[in-house]
Amino acid sequence: MPLQFQIITPMRTALQAAVTSIQLPAVEGEMEILPGHADLIAAVANGELTYRPEGGTPESLFVGGGFLQVDKENVLLVTDTALKAGEIEPSAVQEAIERAQAALRNSGSVLSREEQTYLAAQLAKQMALLDYSRKKKPRI
Repeated sequence: MPLQFQIITPMRTALQAAVTSIQLPAVEGEMEILPGHADLIAAVANGELTYRPEGGTPESLFVGGGFLQVDKENVLLVTDTALKAGEIEPSAVQEAIERAQAALRNSGSVLSREEQTYLAAQLAKQMALLDYSRKKKPRI
């Protein structure tokens, strides 16, 4: 019996599919969800999520931090970012990285610790997004 997998972001339902497996980056390490998995709630890290649609080949997308809930055969991922490789514009990501680096470099004494932590987290996310985009870029 397949898992009913749903990924939601603040802007959209990014995925709704019957799947036979899910591999994703959890905060405490990589995890795999298969049918019959124990119920759980886990914090998700930035990185590549791979899933296998029922009867199909593996597919992947980039996910930002969030939370995963497994409840019997229902799996829900709530995240702020869920993008397939074709939805990522590497030049825009590179610009975001450069802006965050400049802000951290030039405003260190002006920013609060919370603002610095936020910028560092955004920088890490954008760098992970760029890595994923480069890894999935079609070879010509």
